[in-house]
Amino acid sequence: MVIRSKIKGLNEWLFIESIPDRYLPQNTTVTEKRLTIKRNPLEMKNFQLSAAGMFLLYTEMKCDAPVQIHTEVSGETVLSQFIFYKLPSFKKLNIFGRSRHNIRYIPSAVHEYEMKKDVEYGYFLMVLSKDYYFHLINRHSSLHEDFVTSIDKKEYTSFTPMDMQATPEMIRIISDLKEGQKKGEVRRLHAEAKVMELLIYQLEQLSTANDGSIKTIEPYNVAKLEVIRTLLDKDFINPPSQKELAQEAGINESKLRKDFKEYYGITIHNYTIRLRMEYAKKLLLQERKTIFETAELTGFSHQNNFSIAFKKYFGISPSDIKY
Repeated sequence: MVIRSKIKGLNEWLFIESIPDRYLPQNTTVTEKRLTIKRNPLEMKNFQLSAAGMFLLYTEMKCDAPVQIHTEVSGETVLSQFIFYKLPSFKKLNIFGRSRHNIRYIPSAVHEYEMKKDVEYGYFLMVLSKDYYFHLINRHSSLHEDFVTSIDKKEYTSFTPMDMQATPEMIRIISDLKEGQKKGEVRRLHAEAKVMELLIYQLEQLSTANDGSIKTIEPYNVAKLEVIRTLLDKDFINPPSQKELAQEAGINESKLRKDFKEYYGITIHNYTIRLRMEYAKKLLLQERKTIFETAELTGFSHQNNFSIAFKKYFGISPSDIKY
């Protein structure tokens, strides 16, 4: 499969990547690139990771004038696409305030999409060959029966007609993929595990949307929830109270709790607990902090309280993974 992209009207390609279609377990080659591309009026910061049957691209883009991005994908592929928007009203918070995603089967396609002036975009593209996709997700799985039927007919299709909002779990996985420090075959195995995890979260959410069991929240309130979630992501050690969050969003406190739980599938309190515990795990395993240091850095006044919370969340004590 070949993936390439350029600014419409210019002959020079922003990037061209040729990826083998076949999934070969013995092929451990993985290629990683980080680069900044400036083509007036566009600026892009790209992270790319590729292996046999898989191409991942994360980019942050902004432009001084409206432009159209022309992208071509050749070869049968399953494409997972996430788009994040940093609207002008969110810039002072330095956050991407809206998002959408979907999974598509593309027998070969050309896409053009417009970037507006003064809107910053985050874009994550996961392109999998058909062979690689069915290596990850069994073709007979009930998660994607109708989707597989369209693939077998070689018909372009989206998993669901309407794009969905990215969940915190999906955003976390995308972050893990682009910030991973592993090398060689371990890097490929890590990427494959994360890709499969991301697909499962997407398939679960999109399947639920198709059966009509997800309740619709007004787009205006979705934008508010995205802001609240991002505020929690930035300040989860000493998070604002729910009353303060409700005032920030301009909605009733009980409605905030209800909509947050309905939209993200987790309460505000449990979401902050999750962020603190995942951060604690990173401090212990990656930064080699002591349990005492980790307790302080995650906002616990007593090491014992931290150890109890950690064991309740992960099922093991911090000393079990530290030593």
